[in-house]
Amino acid sequence: MRNLTKYTVRFIGVALFISLTFGFASPTLINAQSQLGSSVDNGIRLTINDYSIINHGQNIVLHYTIRSNSNIQIKPGTTSLVENPHIWIGHTLVREEKETFKRVSNNEYKGTIIAQLQHYRPDNSTMSIHTHGLLNQKGQWTVKFTLRTSQY
Repeated sequence: MRNLTKYTVRFIGVALFISLTFGFASPTLINAQSQLGSSVDNGIRLTINDYSIINHGQNIVLHYTIRSNSNIQIKPGTTSLVENPHIWIGHTLVREEKETFKRVSNNEYKGTIIAQLQHYRPDNSTMSIHTHGLLNQKGQWTVKFTLRTSQY
């Protein structure tokens, strides 16, 4: 009878551990894979996955993904996948400073755009990024989302 009780307690302990681990980890995993918004044109999808505020609130880093229905051909030496992005916070245009990207697969790239932030930002500002060209293809892509006040 004592052995049965010991195994029962161990089973309940393991079951509780697993349920707590996955119960608390699931929302984190869902949030890590969430996105702020996306836009599709000409079979190419621009997704803004997340952002971070850096340099004591002076800059914003936008993390993006570009997916295409076909194989994406990028010329060697290409420095930007997002052609001349217009980045707005509310009604103020902010300036892009730098873009980096890497190839994930034949149909997908992930990258970051670093832009300057304006000094005054009202609570829960709407941010949008708009471009007329992705991957050397012409089109219209606009993604809008809200900046979380707690981030800055």
